[in-house]
Formats: sequence, structure tokens, C-alpha cells
Amino acid sequence: MVKKTDIVRAAVARDDFKEALRIAKDFRINITKEQRSTMARAYECLIYPGFYQQIGTDIQTAISEGVELVTKLYGPRANKETAEGAVAK
Repeated sequence: MVKKTDIVRAAVARDDFKEALRIAKDFRINITKEQRSTMARAYECLIYPGFYQQIGTDIQTAISEGVELVTKLYGPRANKETAEGAVAK
């Protein structure tokens, strides 16, 4: 069985941030409301840039913040840090 987090990790590894954000924006476990909102806004800016530009959102900043967050949470480095933390305990 493939977990959604594994799909997100694979998408981040291949720099497919649109796919990673599409899935990760709906996660609830171990994600704060602010993190979920940041990822959702980044995904929606990718999908509906015209709308977000009309309401005054800096599209590039919103996307960059979402990509940075999903990379921090699910990127290759996050896996290594998680594994190291598990070994240390």
C-alpha cells in the first residue's frame, strides 16, 4: 500500500511541486493550520493565478512559501532528519 506521504515525497524528489502541494494541502496530521493554509494558497496560486493577482496576492511569494514548506516537510532532507531523530531516541 502506497501512502499519500510517500507520493508527496516522490513528487518533491522529482520537483513536481504542483502534485506535491495538491496532495499535501489536505493533510491534517502533524500539520498546523497555518502550514495547511500556506500549502493550499500556493497550490491555488498555481491553478488560479489570475484570481489571486486580482485580489492582490503576490503570486510568486505565495508559491515560493508553499514550495519551501512542502520541501521542508517532505523533501529528502526531511526524511534524513526524521531517520536520524529516530535513531537518536
